Amino acid sequence: MQQLPMPELPTAPLLALAGCWNLLHGEHPSLYAPLAEVLPQLPLFPTLNQWQQISALGLPLTLASHGHHVLRDGGPHGVTTFLLGPVFVRDLCGRVIHTGLNPLPTPPAGPTFPAGCADVPASMGGAAYLENAIFSHALLLEPRPADIHSPISASSPGFMLQSGYANPGAYPYKIRPQTFYADGWRLPQLNRVYARTVPGAAEVATQLMQQWANRPTGQDYEAFYEALGGSAKIEDLFLQGVTVIPTFEAYNGAFQVAEDFSVLGVEAGRAVAGLHHVVGQEASGLPNGTILKVLAPGFVTAHHIEPAQVVTSSGPSLTPTDALLPNFSLPHPHTSPVWGACWLPTQPQHFAAPALWDWQANGHFAQTAGPLWCPSHYVYASTGPLIQSFRRPLPDCPSLFSLPATLKDKFSPAIALSRYDTLNERTKTERLAQNGLADSPLFGSALDALPLGQEVAPLGYHMLPSHWPTLRQSAHFPEPTGPTLCPPELAPRLAPLASPTTAGPNHSQHHVITSKPLGALLTACANATDAPYPDWLPAMSSSQLQLNVKRLFANRSYRNALNTMHAKLPEALFRFKENTLAWRRLRYRLVSKYPAVWLEAERRHISLQMAEDLTGVVPDTAHTEARAQILAQSGCTKVPARFAPALHNGLKPAKLK
Repeated sequence: MQQLPMPELPTAPLLALAGCWNLLHGEHPSLYAPLAEVLPQLPLFPTLNQWQQISALGLPLTLASHGHHVLRDGGPHGVTTFLLGPVFVRDLCGRVIHTGLNPLPTPPAGPTFPAGCADVPASMGGAAYLENAIFSHALLLEPRPADIHSPISASSPGFMLQSGYANPGAYPYKIRPQTFYADGWRLPQLNRVYARTVPGAAEVATQLMQQWANRPTGQDYEAFYEALGGSAKIEDLFLQGVTVIPTFEAYNGAFQVAEDFSVLGVEAGRAVAGLHHVVGQEASGLPNGTILKVLAPGFVTAHHIEPAQVVTSSGPSLTPTDALLPNFSLPHPHTSPVWGACWLPTQPQHFAAPALWDWQANGHFAQTAGPLWCPSHYVYASTGPLIQSFRRPLPDCPSLFSLPATLKDKFSPAIALSRYDTLNERTKTERLAQNGLADSPLFGSALDALPLGQEVAPLGYHMLPSHWPTLRQSAHFPEPTGPTLCPPELAPRLAPLASPTTAGPNHSQHHVITSKPLGALLTACANATDAPYPDWLPAMSSSQLQLNVKRLFANRSYRNALNTMHAKLPEALFRFKENTLAWRRLRYRLVSKYPAVWLEAERRHISLQMAEDLTGVVPDTAHTEARAQILAQSGCTKVPARFAPALHNGLKPAKLK
């Protein structure tokens, strides 16, 4: 597989830790348990010196870089990066919160944050970049390896499986932003509040409520708030472990949006179950749930929630009835599959409700309500400027990119595609030569965006090639449940597939191919069915699968470095490394020895551990047929190294601990 040069550490990075789970090393996020007690004790906002010490320990961590927790795996063009979730979100009070290092946190029963999260200090290195820069990666549908290698001896470690996808001309949308930050820069908004764990917080909260009870007769909440000391006092209470529940100033109020999609203003906040006790409703022109009166303040500490007493509007709903809806029969990995909760925004009124995000029961971070943000499958007015920004890295933080002025203080509707993403090997050569752009998501890519000024594909869902690596592969994350049926009354509003329009230009003429290997691959793909060259697994040497974890920890200097960071880190990391080796071996054993089970796991979206239970019930003939199917799809005439019995079949199926 092609390995692009790894970008150097930025000179002024975002100094916050983020998760980096490398499946090539077996670091599946579900194996987090041994590290659960240790990772939260590390400094979430390290100095550069602290980061240099942490980075030498072999932990599944990186710097926040482009603002996401990431998962890495082999893909069609080398190491492919998937985004697990944002590092930074905004709570209902408007505070910026770090989402912690647990890759799949269990959301609390109440509207507070999972364990391990923390408020972001203004002193954090790179804090000024938040909502002032683009935080994005890119999903590149680039159907080419570095060159086309002929299949060679199965025992050769240099074997490279051909990989690509059929009919690239059918996918005009090949450069797709990959980000949880709306328009690449807006922090995801949650209906949760964060409270610090501070000794004595309960007494401080009691004093606050006593001050409310002893306020002058007839003093309303707004006057009490100002007499208390206003925002400065609220911040002081927060530092003492008491978060005053926001009401009028909550960050989930309805937006006032002009015809040009600019933001004119924001209404008062809306009541949230668990944070606000609605004691009554009144008729109002304001959206339903908007807080009209505060009858008593509320607070949150690390161990208690005292809801605020409020009166809300019984006005109109913010949910539009004319907007297209995402079709959850199709993959939407960053969206909670609740039919009708999210919609495709195409009109200014579609942005009145805020986009809301949260953790799901399985730990995934996803959008739960509001105007849909899903740039991997839909095109937005911000898509072009966002991709253009990849050419403008910030001088002092090359992993982030300049925020176009056209995106600030404006919403970006979903639109039809009016460009065509071409393939140009000269572009790849030029980008590889531009070392200053090594942190760009387009570094080493042969893709160019060609503006055509006319519709190439209509508004709708842009499919990925069927075998394109996504977070929905069983090797990454199993599906918690299967897709549910769309309610019949919503079916007419489902967004269509955005297949290329026959009325548009013949966009295949815009391919600019300058190398014979790429031309050969595209010619082979032209008349093939979808995904004739799936990249099932990255090539891996026997030494990587026959590791001895004990030898790694036999190094006294390494053990001492771990112990210096945390007394329990050596034991925790040893258990984690053994589990990652077992997971890695299991993955390769299933593909090499039980390929029928592997294919069944992919089809049913089940975990590798569940798939292992099927190895004793699937007949050997099924594996022979499955192996032939994989090889036929890969276009290989000889058995790849990954199927060599001497390499994989002798592995002991070490169990996860």
